[in-house]
Amino acid sequence: MHTLKSQSRSINLGISLALSLLWMYAATAKILEFDQFTIQMSQVSFLKPFAGVLTWIIPFAEYSLAALLLVSKTRRLGLLGSAILMSVFTVYIAGMISFSPELPCSCGGIINNLTWQQHLLFNIGFTALAITGVYVHSFTNTPHKNTNGNSNSNNNI
Repeated sequence: MHTLKSQSRSINLGISLALSLLWMYAATAKILEFDQFTIQMSQVSFLKPFAGVLTWIIPFAEYSLAALLLVSKTRRLGLLGSAILMSVFTVYIAGMISFSPELPCSCGGIINNLTWQQHLLFNIGFTALAITGVYVHSFTNTPHKNTNGNSNSNNNI
């Protein structure tokens, strides 16, 4: 059991690092290509009224999630936030495929080079990774009883 928890912690850390790198890359790409990001966001009719605010909120949220994932005490929140934001982005991409496939992706960096279908698969994969991270994190951080019957939750990664 001890080895399983140790392996789970390693898996959880790997998932957290992968998601953190994704968020840092995505946010930085949006900031470096800020004018293009803003134009692309405003081309989506239902986002147009919010485009000015979203172009700041999205990179901020991505950087915040990256930071939360890197700190053991906030990792669970970062994993939950990552699962939620990746789910929102995945639904957005599915909507773009269905209703506006001619519009360019506003994700930035090399992700812009993906087709909408490839991007959807990419997002589904990272959404599954984030959800797996939430599950593994809850498994590795569940307090267990020691031989004295007391709860022991010294499970920092």
